[in-house]
Formats: sequence, C-alpha cells, structure tokens
Amino acid sequence: MKKYFSGSYSYLKEKLLDTVRDIQKNPFKKISFVVHTNQMKRYLKEYLVENLGILINAEFYTVIDISKKISGIEPISDFEKQIILKRILQKKGHRLGGTALDISTLIQQLKEYEIPAESLHSDFIRDTVLEYENFKKEQFFDREDVHKIASECKTDFKTDILIIFGIHSVPPLYKKLFKRLSGLSEDTIVFTRFIRDSGYYIYYDHFKDVRQFYEDISGFVDFEKTDEDLIEISRLIYRFDENKKIKTSRVKVFEASGERRQIEKVAQEIVRLRLEGVDYGKIGVVVPDLQEQIHFIKEIFSRYYIPYYLSEESRYLDDYTYRKIFSLIELKVKGISGEALISILSDSVFDIENPDEIHKKILKSPPVVDIREIDRYILPDGDFSRFRQLVLSVYSLPEEENIHFYVEKLREISRRFIKSKEGKEFLEEVLHTVEEKDIYTRLFERIAYADFVDILKSFFEKENKENRYTGTCVAVLPPAPAEANNFEHIFLLNLNSNKFPDISKNELLISREKIGSLDYPYHVFMQQLLSFASFFDKDKNLYLFFVKKSDISGKEEIPSVFLQEVMRITGIKPEKALPESVLPYDLKIEHPYLLEDVVKQKEKIDSYRKSSIENFIFRVDIKKPIPATSFQKYPLCPYRFFMEDINGFSEQIKIDRKEISPIDRGILIHNILEEFYRGLDIEKIKDVESFVEKEEKRLKERYFSRINRLLDDIIPSYRPAEMKKAEITFDRLISFLKEDLKTIKENKHRIYYIEKEIQDEDFSGRIDRADKDRDGNVYIYDYKTGEKPPENIGKEIKRKYSQLLVYSRVLPENVKKIGILAVNDRTGKFRYTTEDIDREYVEGLLSLIEKGYFPPIKDSMCEYCSFSDFCPRNDRINREIKEKLPPFREII
Repeated sequence: MKKYFSGSYSYLKEKLLDTVRDIQKNPFKKISFVVHTNQMKRYLKEYLVENLGILINAEFYTVIDISKKISGIEPISDFEKQIILKRILQKKGHRLGGTALDISTLIQQLKEYEIPAESLHSDFIRDTVLEYENFKKEQFFDREDVHKIASECKTDFKTDILIIFGIHSVPPLYKKLFKRLSGLSEDTIVFTRFIRDSGYYIYYDHFKDVRQFYEDISGFVDFEKTDEDLIEISRLIYRFDENKKIKTSRVKVFEASGERRQIEKVAQEIVRLRLEGVDYGKIGVVVPDLQEQIHFIKEIFSRYYIPYYLSEESRYLDDYTYRKIFSLIELKVKGISGEALISILSDSVFDIENPDEIHKKILKSPPVVDIREIDRYILPDGDFSRFRQLVLSVYSLPEEENIHFYVEKLREISRRFIKSKEGKEFLEEVLHTVEEKDIYTRLFERIAYADFVDILKSFFEKENKENRYTGTCVAVLPPAPAEANNFEHIFLLNLNSNKFPDISKNELLISREKIGSLDYPYHVFMQQLLSFASFFDKDKNLYLFFVKKSDISGKEEIPSVFLQEVMRITGIKPEKALPESVLPYDLKIEHPYLLEDVVKQKEKIDSYRKSSIENFIFRVDIKKPIPATSFQKYPLCPYRFFMEDINGFSEQIKIDRKEISPIDRGILIHNILEEFYRGLDIEKIKDVESFVEKEEKRLKERYFSRINRLLDDIIPSYRPAEMKKAEITFDRLISFLKEDLKTIKENKHRIYYIEKEIQDEDFSGRIDRADKDRDGNVYIYDYKTGEKPPENIGKEIKRKYSQLLVYSRVLPENVKKIGILAVNDRTGKFRYTTEDIDREYVEGLLSLIEKGYFPPIKDSMCEYCSFSDFCPRNDRINREIKEKLPPFREII
C-alpha cells in the first residue's frame, strides 16, 4: 500500500484518518510517523485520538528522532556545535558575535546538500569548517552526521507502515534517509501540503522535485480537488492573477497603530470569542517575531485574564528563582550597575539582608560601576555585609580559569548564599552535567568566564516543562510550529514587510557561498509562503494583523507581500484596530469572583479621570539630597516621578533582542571617554588629528571587546546590522574626539572635572564633564550617545536636560554655559550649548516637590510609559498645571 496525498491540511488529516482507521483493523501492524516538528506530532496525535478513540502500535518521530532511533547515536546540541565553532574562531583571533551561528547554519546546509567544504571560496570559512570536522572526528556527531549514519548503518529497526507527513524540503541527505526508511517498511504513505496549481507550487521547481521524489518512494500523487473559499485563496496567493477574486466571511484584516494596540485588539477579540462559547484551546496566536512581542503578550493577556502558553516564556530563566540565580552568575559579565544589583535582590532566593532597604539605597545612589563605588554610595556604613559578600563572590572570580575551578566556586556560592532548595538542586544538576561533558573538557583547558556563563545559560534557557499550563489555553507560537494545527480561530500578527516573510537570517553567508544550484534566500521565502498559505484551510477563521508604525523601532511599516496578496484576492479593506470597552461582565465569564472588585476599581478610576491637580497633592517626606537624574523626571511628568522616585516602583524592563541596549551602549561610551580624558594634558598635544589617530587602535580594541559581549544577547540574524551600527558609532566617536580637542585648544580651556560627584543639601549628582576657561568660568557638559541630537537646546534644557541646571546650582563656581556633547551625532555638530541658565526654574520645581505637587502630564510619550494603564491623566489636568504651576507654563 504505497500512497501519496497532497492538498490542504484538512484534506490531509481526513485522508490520514481514513488510512490509519483502515490500518488499525489489523492491530499488530506497526505505524511509524515522521513529521516536520514536535508540535505537528502533538496536533496529529490529538486529531487521531479524538476521532479514533485510541491509537494502537503507532510511534511518532521528527526527522532527527528517527535518525537517532536507527543509529543509536545522540547528536551534539546546536549550542554545543556553536561552542566548538566559537572556540575555533577565538583561536583565530576572531570574536564577532553571531559568526559561529552563521557558520553552523552553513555547515548544516553543506551537509544537507552534500557539498564538500573544500569547494568553499573563502579560505577563512573553509578552514574553519574543516577544523570543526577535524575536532569532531569520530567522537562527536552533529545532526547531519546522525542523518548520514542512519541512512547507511546496520539496524534492527523495522516498521509495517511508514507515514511521512508535512515535510516539504528534501535535500539530498534527506532523500537518502527517506529511501532507507522506505526500505525498512512494507509500505510508504506520504502527505504534503502542495496545492497543484498554487502560486508557490507553480513558481518553485524545488516543490516539484520534492513531489517527484515522494512519488518514487510511494505512489503517484492524489491531489485534492476543492473549491472551498479559504483553500482557493491559498491557491491564488503569489499567482498574480488579477481576474480572480474570492469573497469570504472567514478572513478579517486589521491595521494596528503599533504592536501594543495590535495585542490589545487580539485580547479583546479572544474575550469576544470566549463569550460566544469558543474554547481557549481552539484559538491560536501566530507571531513571526515572537521574541519581540513577548512582553506585550504577557502584560495584556494577563490584564484580560486570558490563559496562554508559549514555550519562550516557560524557560527556567523565566522562573523567578532561576532568573535570580542566573542574574547573580552573569553579574561579572554584565558588569556592576544599579540595574544589575536590583536583579539579584531576593531574600527568598539568597541569604541576604532586607532587600527593600538595599533597593531604596540603590535607587537613591548615583550610578555605580564597581565594588568600590558600591561601598562608597550604597553601603558606606558597612551595612548589608551578606549582600556585599554575595556580590563580591561572583565579581571577584578570575577572567579565565579551568571549568572545574568555576564549577567548584559556584558550588561554594550555592552552599553559602542560596536558600531556595529547588534553586540549589537545579544549579547542582547543571554544574554536574557541565563537568561531565567531554566536549567541554576537550575544548577548554582554560575558559573565559564569559564563555563559561554562556554554557550555563544554555541550560537555564531550556523549557521548564513543569511550568506548562495544565488547563485549556490559547497557544502562542511562531508560524512553522503552527502548521497542521487544530485551531478554529487563528490570529496572525505582524504581517509586515521583513517580518513575515523574513529571509534576512539566511543571507549572511549564503550570499557569499553557493549552496549547489539552490538560491537559498528564495528557498526560504517560498517555504514561508507555503507555511502562510497553509493557514487558509477549511473551517478556519483568520484574523490578519499588520502594524502601521512600530512601537519598538519607531519606524513606519507596510503590509507584507503575503498580506497584500490576500487583500488583493479578497478585496478586503483593513479595519482599524481601535480600542473597545471590555466590561466587568466580560471578565466575569471565567472569573466571577472578580466582578465586585472590578466594579469598585472602575468607579475609582472614573472618579480619578474627572479629577484636578488638587487630588495630586501628597504630603510626603522628601529624602534629600535628591539625585539630579531623578529630579529631571519631574518636569517631564511629576506623577511618574512620584511613582518611581518617591514610591520606588521601577519601570518595566523591556528587552529588545534585536539591538544593543541604549543604556549598555551609553555606559560603554561614558567609560571610554572617562578613560581617554582623565589625566590628559591638552597643552602637550601639538597635533590633535595625529594624536587621536595614534590612540584610535587602543580605543578600538577596548570598544569592540565590550561590543562583542553585548552582541551575544542579540538575536543572531540581527548581529551583523548591530555590528555595523557599532562601527558607525565608533567612527563618530573618533570624529567627536578630534572636534572636541580642537575646540578645547582653540578656546584655551582645560578639562576641570571628569565624572565628578557633587552635592549640596538639596541635590546630588555626577557631572560627566566640566571645562574651565582662563577667567575661571565653568562649562558643564552631559554626554549623550543617541543618534538624534537636541533640536532646540534652549527650550529642551528645562524639559529634557534639567539635571544640567541642577549642576549649575550646586557648583560654587561661575557657570557660563551648559549643554550636551552628542557623541553619536549623525550631523557631526556634536556640541549643543546655551548661556540661558535659569536657576530660578530649579527653585520653582523644587518648591513644588516640597509642597507635594505630583499631577500627571498628558503628552505623546504616555503610551510608552509603564504606568500608562492606570494613570489618571487628562487634558483638564494639563490646563490646570499650566494655569496654577508657573514653572510648567513654557514646557507643556
């Protein structure tokens, strides 16, 4: 019985059900399923069990699962493969983050398409690949090695029926494996999601080759024949047939102003579906760039009481206890900062003193960068000795040692400081596994602590299966794992250009190395097109979203070619994803006990929204001196200042793994500038250009050694772009140094203060730099590292850079000018100063703080504030602020 079916997933599952039902008339027949993803295994099991009641003598495998079964070999993990390559690259003096992943992908493709490494054009890449293979020899095997061995080795594996389901890319290595599998079974049955005259099938010969191969090992293909509207739409996508139009009520298209509004609309639609009786388990949310969207999903779905599951949020690292432990482990790599210290505060995980008191001290202190500054600004009285010992236990570890040394040190730290039993046990399990891994001991006689942390991180990033949601819930997942799903309602998000399809992560090395005759970026594009088309299936309801302007990048966006095709074929016009009221009754369907509390909260918020500034006068003790960096929040929004700096509520940390954090980049540049200028004798510099060029090599080494560590946290496909931005920033930094030194010499100034701590009874702060002229006048500067320079420094000094006014008030000397040194200024101007130093403005704001005025200011930045959802701002309060609080009149 050799058969081959091709069509929509609904058609394939119907045929699969008939086939399995027929096979199981003989319960002794063994069925072996080989499918595309682990998620697809689950979908097919659920579907078959639901319709058959029981599955007898059936086993499900992914491709690597079946290869492991036949060969009896466990391959090295993708992470271990990258560690080998990273070590080889380090020995070559190459430390660009992401290159190991790119070469790992290239090796996979070379082996899948059976292209010898010797044929590579690049000497560097060819030698790296050959060194990788030489290191493995016959001791370690990657996935492709295991596939090759499985296609050739002796085996006792036998099956009666081989079913290959949903695998649409069959390179030569897979062909050999599948031929072998077909030979180990009595019958072979194949299921593919090819629609005979669809756009992706017509325009891509690779899919025809796959069909031909499957026909060779099974039978002549039986294509689905249907005129179902969604399947017809999937057929027409990318066919560019202007005469074909399909009307359907099962597709909706939404245009969202940004990612936050997009998720808000999805949540409201899910609440509506639940009111109509739709089970959460029948709803899927498919997100191409899932890592970017996690914080929106967590925040908004939780607010709407929507149970959801996504593996990216169920890692050990996402659990409070394990996250605190890893934050401690990586403290030395990340460097000391207030944020890093706060990340390890927990007296339930660690045996330390009162974390609330330590937290307050950190918030009130100026920025800290090493243990001496912790002692000086946070723990000046020798308090909290356990916390200091905890920090020092990791921070004092050597930069490089052997693995056994680090393992024992972390065990010692665990014994001394970790209180959580589950945390202790998990860390010991990880350390034991690392210590026993031959691959690590062979790779590293000595290992950099940063590399050791990377190894540990791979264990913390694994899925914590114990945290899986046990009830019915909404599934949130990327496109590929969502194929062949059993959902009735599918929300497809971020259907924007360069989001889905996204071929950028497959272009870096492929564009330079030919993979046989395959145009690999186009191959990826067509695979993603097939994946997208697969969601258009019988009895599905689709909600397609695109974003007009990204909340994350701030850039204008356009719909992807896939979505544009759907709108062209259906004639559907996008609806605006506008906010809707979700009543307490709506939430009551799952949480009846909430109704009373929700009503009370709604009444409270409604009364707030009719409020005036008189409701925002709070008599509180203001702890002085006030840090200047805290004070500058007050003119931006007194309510936010009150929430963060009076009450101690920290703003949500939103991690964007597509770019280096502006905070990290700023700290790096500040450190480099401090090191460059400290002790510099300007008068001894004869030629500024030649002096800076002479220093450039040393500065570059320091700069990029830190940049490469920061790149390790970035999604690999975005690292080249971030490295390019880092290179541009460094070039601007060098240009700034030249311009700055010339200006200092021309004006006959001298550098007076560098990172100077200042304080009076009201304020404290740290001046980035101050210069002095021959008449004793002082010029105060703050470094800024963003690309966008001030537009009007005279106006912005009061609203955005008011800490400079504070510094001028605290310093006893005559301050002539204050301003910004925009180090990364793309215009090349760099220097923005003003002589308009209004100290009375500072006195006016300080007086309002002392009187307890903390009203909210409504402006364009509110949408990006963590307190936005429960902030009672409105236009009336704005008008009152301008009318009654004079310092705000010219800045609102």
